[in-house]
Amino acid sequence: MAFFTNLSTLYLLTLVLPLILAASTSPNDVLSSTLEVARTSSLSSDNNKHGKTNNNNETATTNVETKRQRRRNRRCKCLKRFTKEVSQMIDERLEDFENKYLLHLNNDKEQSLAMQNEASSTTSRIQSIDKLLLRLNTDVVQTKEALSMMNSNLDVLRYELNHTRGDVRQLNVSFKDLDVAVANLTRFVSRVERMIPQGLTSPGPGGAVVSDPPKENYPRNCDEVFKQGGMQFQGDYYIMIKPDGVAHPFKVLCKIYNNSGWTVIQKRQDGSVDFFRTWEEYRTGFGSLEGEFWLGNNYIHHLSVQEPTMLRIEMTDWEGRTYFGEYDSFRIDNEKGLYRLHIGNYNGDAGDSLRSHWENHDGMPFSTKDRDNDGRYYDSCAEHFHGAWWFNNCFDSHLNGKYYHKGFHKNYFQRDGIQWNTIHMYSSLKSVHMMIKPAEAPVESEDDQKALAAGKKDRSRAKGKGKGRGASKKDRKRM
Repeated sequence: MAFFTNLSTLYLLTLVLPLILAASTSPNDVLSSTLEVARTSSLSSDNNKHGKTNNNNETATTNVETKRQRRRNRRCKCLKRFTKEVSQMIDERLEDFENKYLLHLNNDKEQSLAMQNEASSTTSRIQSIDKLLLRLNTDVVQTKEALSMMNSNLDVLRYELNHTRGDVRQLNVSFKDLDVAVANLTRFVSRVERMIPQGLTSPGPGGAVVSDPPKENYPRNCDEVFKQGGMQFQGDYYIMIKPDGVAHPFKVLCKIYNNSGWTVIQKRQDGSVDFFRTWEEYRTGFGSLEGEFWLGNNYIHHLSVQEPTMLRIEMTDWEGRTYFGEYDSFRIDNEKGLYRLHIGNYNGDAGDSLRSHWENHDGMPFSTKDRDNDGRYYDSCAEHFHGAWWFNNCFDSHLNGKYYHKGFHKNYFQRDGIQWNTIHMYSSLKSVHMMIKPAEAPVESEDDQKALAAGKKDRSRAKGKGKGRGASKKDRKRM
């Protein structure tokens, strides 16, 4: 502000000083002084030329000079008017100066005040935003803590749920075993009751009649248990069975489907069991009935030859679609016959990949990585495709291959997964169940009739050994 004040003062001085100088020395005074100088110089030159001048002329000259001096000492009448004009001019110049500088300064002040107000409002907004962000950060921290606590609670609940599921599963197994035991006991009691009137007795001490210990009987397959009322609800049943020709009973997984009891001979569901096994392992079976397993070729042989048997295969892909295929007859030979496969007519929506035109598995022996029985002369299909099956050259179906999660093969063209080519040639299946039960219609082929006749002959021979009093002690022990 002091700078602008000094500047205005200097500006006024530059305007006023020339005017004052001009006012103090009027044009008449300048002209009079000029004429006086000229006359003085003229008189001095005349005096020099002519010498003495007249006293009259000197007196006249003195009078004239006096008048002129008086006239010179008098002020100009136009001074007031001139001063007024100068004052007006100064006011106009000052007004222009104010309009040019001071108003601009006021505008700058107003803009500065506006900017300060805006800056203060922005600062207040930023402070409010900072408070909101701080509050939001606090809420986020609290939410994280709550989520962490909920996660820990969920872990505890998950652990308790898994533990409870294990307990429930164990209880289900116990109940199923109990149902099987009750069913077997019921059958045993009924058979004992039928045996007592037939005179199967021997003299005891003091002449008392004592019955011989009864033979322990097991169902031959799951369908017998179902028909006797031992399987009444949907679900998994674990039952001890003893097919004809088997020395000791063994446990199997039974399922109910279409008003029948099915014996599961193979199950794939999660890849927990390696199916790239040897001939001996496939002969006796491996895995767990609660998870993945292969029942065993020896057991499958006895189950399939004791009576006409049919096969059902249930499959699921990784998109959740389910398929099935049924064969009205199913049988495999014994170990001497290399567990050769014999199947009948097909029915289902999965497509027939066991009796296809290119790779027909019907009539093919079983092959493993250490027993190459396939139809390929230059290579082992079981070794190449990491599994075991009734390979031809090599397969259109291979349900014992490697388990691939999401169904993707590492090698697109190798196809060593769980394959059923009529569903998908280049994608592995998610789950498989192979089940058998007594056939609904009699078998028509000569091979099946011969196998059934051999099975009946074995059963009649076993029953004949235990009939009547003439049975030896050795035969009774076998029973």
